[in-house]
Amino acid sequence: MVTATQSRAALAARSGSPGPGSSRIPTTTIRLAPWLPIAGILVLASGLRFVLLGRNSFWYDEAWVANLTQLRWQEIVPTLVGMDVHPPLYFFLMKAWAGLAGTTEVALRFPSAFASVLSVLLTYLIMRRLVPESVSLLGAFLVSLSPFDVMAGQEARMYAVLEVIALGATLALILSVERGGGLRWAGYAALGAALAYTHYLGIIILVAHGLWVAFFERRHFRAWLLAMSGAVVLYAPWIPSFWHQAGVNEYHETWYRHPVGPADLTALLGLFAFGGSLFGMPGYFLGGTLEPVKQWIMLLPFLVVLWRGAAALSSDRRSLALLGFCFALPIGSTLLGSLIKPMFYARWFSFLLPFYAMFVALGLMEVACRVRASRGIILAGLTAAILLYSVPVFARYYFDPGFRPYQWRAAAALVRAQGRPQDAIVYVHSASAVAFLYYFHERHPSLILTPAEALGGASSGPGFTAAQARELAVRYPRVWLIVTAPFDAHMQQRLLPALRSAFQFRDMNDFRGVWVTRLEAKP
Repeated sequence: MVTATQSRAALAARSGSPGPGSSRIPTTTIRLAPWLPIAGILVLASGLRFVLLGRNSFWYDEAWVANLTQLRWQEIVPTLVGMDVHPPLYFFLMKAWAGLAGTTEVALRFPSAFASVLSVLLTYLIMRRLVPESVSLLGAFLVSLSPFDVMAGQEARMYAVLEVIALGATLALILSVERGGGLRWAGYAALGAALAYTHYLGIIILVAHGLWVAFFERRHFRAWLLAMSGAVVLYAPWIPSFWHQAGVNEYHETWYRHPVGPADLTALLGLFAFGGSLFGMPGYFLGGTLEPVKQWIMLLPFLVVLWRGAAALSSDRRSLALLGFCFALPIGSTLLGSLIKPMFYARWFSFLLPFYAMFVALGLMEVACRVRASRGIILAGLTAAILLYSVPVFARYYFDPGFRPYQWRAAAALVRAQGRPQDAIVYVHSASAVAFLYYFHERHPSLILTPAEALGGASSGPGFTAAQARELAVRYPRVWLIVTAPFDAHMQQRLLPALRSAFQFRDMNDFRGVWVTRLEAKP
C-alpha cells in the first residue's frame, strides 16, 4: 500500500521540490514563516466573503431562516417537520446567533461567511496529510477564489456550515485512522452526527467515509462502525421527523419538483469551475441559454484538469479514493435518486467545492510538471488562466444589481411608498408572504393563496373563484398582488381570470422573480 508520506514524496519529486525525508538542502534560502502563505490566503478569502455582505436582499430561503429565528425554541422542530425538508441543527445555531447579533442580512449571513473562510483552512489541512505543501496551498487558494464558494458563503443557508463540518469530519477520520485513540474516534462520531443533523446530504459523506475505510483501511473498520453507532444513537431522536419529512409535507407538491436532466450536471460543473453565468451557462439561481453540447465544450479544459488531478493520485489509490468518494458519491447518488423523485439543485453541492479544488490543484501541478523548464511559471500561468474565468463572474456578482434575482427589498419598498393603509395584500403561496414580510412591517389586511388550497388542482377543487374575487373587491378597492416563482402556466390559468373578473390590473413591476401588481376594483 502506498502511504500518504510516499505519495507526498512522489509528487514533491515530480514538482522539483524536496519531499518528506529529502536530504536536498538549497544553498541559498529565503524562507517565509510557515504560516504566512496560508494566512495571506485566509485574508483574501475573508475579504471576498465579508465585503458587501448585506448588499443583496434576502431571497425566500434566507427569509425563511430569519422567520424561524423569531419562533420559540420549542416551535422550531414542529415547524421544520411540517413545512421544511431539512434537519434542525443549522436552524438551532441560527436561533442562538440571532439572539446575540440580530436578524439583519449581515448578521444572519455572518456565520456562513465565517464557515466558508474556515473551510479554506480545512482544505489546506486535509491536503497537507496527502500531498506536498505547495499543492496544499494551491488547493486552498482555489477555494478562496471560487465564486461558487463565495456565493454560498454570503447566503444565510446551511451549505457553508455543512461544508466546514464535512471537511472537519473528513480530517477527523484521517487523524483517527493514522493515530487512533478513543477520543479521536469519538470526535469523528460527534462530527458525523452533526453532518446528518445539518443536511441529509451529509449522510452520504459518511457513507463515502465508510466505503473508504472498508476498502483501504480495513483494520479500522470496526472502529469506524463503533463511531457510526455512536452517531446513530445521537441522531435517533430525529429519525421519525426525517421519515415524516420524506413523505408528507408541502414541498412534495408536484408543481415544486424540479425535473432532472443532463443540463443539471453541466450547470453544477460550471458552478464548480468558475461560478457559472458566463456565455449562457447556468448560474447559482437561474438556468442558462447555451446548448448542452456547447456547455460541455466550454467545460472541457476544466474537465481535463480534473482528470489530470485524479491521474496525479493514481499511485496513491488510498488518497484518490478518499477524495473521490467524498466528491462523487453525493452528486451521483442524488442524480440517481432524482430519477425516482426529482430533488437535484446544483447550488446544494457548494459544500463539495473544496474536494473539486483539491483535484484541480493536483491537475494543475501534474500538467506543469510535464514541462521540464519553468515549471513555476507554467503553473502560475495555468492557475491564472483557470481563475481568469472567475473575474467577470465576480464583477457581475458584486456590482451588477440585476445579477441576483428575488429582489424582495425593492418590492417591499415599492408597496411601502405607493400603498395606502386600507389596501389589502394578496400573496400567491406562503413563500411570497415570508420573504415580503421580512422587509414590510406595516400592518395590513392580507390573504395567502397556496397552490393546494386556492390555485386549484386534482384534489383541491376549482381554486380561487370569481365569486371570491368579487367579494375581495367589495371589501378592498385596492389590492396588491405579490407573486414569486414558481408561477407556472397552470397557476396563471387558475388564478388570473378570476382576479380579472373583479379587478383591473395596474402597474405590474418585475423584480427578477418577484412580481408586484396593483389591482383596482372594477365599478
